[in-house]
Amino acid sequence: MSLKQKVSKSKRKVLELVKQPVIPAVGQEMSNYKYLTHILIWNIFFGIVCIPTAGKLIDVFGIPLSITIYYFPFIYIFADLMTEVYGYAIARRILYYTIAAQILSTIAFQFVVYYPPSVVMTNNQSFVDVLSAAPRLVFFGTMAMFVGDIVNNYVLAKMKVWTKGKHIAARFAMSTLCGQLVDTGIFYGLALWGMLSGGMLFKSILMGSAIKIGLELILLPITLRVSAKLKELEKVDFYDYKTDFNPLKL
Repeated sequence: MSLKQKVSKSKRKVLELVKQPVIPAVGQEMSNYKYLTHILIWNIFFGIVCIPTAGKLIDVFGIPLSITIYYFPFIYIFADLMTEVYGYAIARRILYYTIAAQILSTIAFQFVVYYPPSVVMTNNQSFVDVLSAAPRLVFFGTMAMFVGDIVNNYVLAKMKVWTKGKHIAARFAMSTLCGQLVDTGIFYGLALWGMLSGGMLFKSILMGSAIKIGLELILLPITLRVSAKLKELEKVDFYDYKTDFNPLKL
């Protein structure tokens, strides 16, 4: 083989390596990623904001829905980004961090509720009315978010492997559809049980799911750009070939 042929062969090998997705070793630490902390902070922020506000119902086309339909979807957008870029295991760990933050926030809220107010405070009952509902909302909300988020991430991770990283828009849309339907069905079905009639509750689940899914689809072009940029900056594009999908594993 001539020198020119050897150089040409070496170039082909380099090009093949460049084309392959960057797949870090399983179990890589979160600290290795520069932008993951920013996603974690925003994920926890929206998770905590949903606690005292989820109980506020608004009417959309005459159907009662939680006000959180307008900002809770960001938790699923972050879940898509983390699963697509960093992998299912890291997205699952972030989910646990968010749930832990919600529980600790609820404990703090109950301290506020039961601590005796000052004699000059005349609106303490307002705090009690809002924050006393937090435990119930957190219990059912956490259950819904956990199951829905796990379903969302599992579908996305598996579809990424099956499609070999192609059709990312379709993967994001399908995982969102599955996750949000499960999440909304559990939360509305349990947290709002007794507050709404059976027929109205069913309409609320369908309308709530449709609005949250619609919002995520509207933001999909931005989500795709952010995903591509994160892969470029972090130099990672994780494929869950050997991932343990046990949702209870930290």
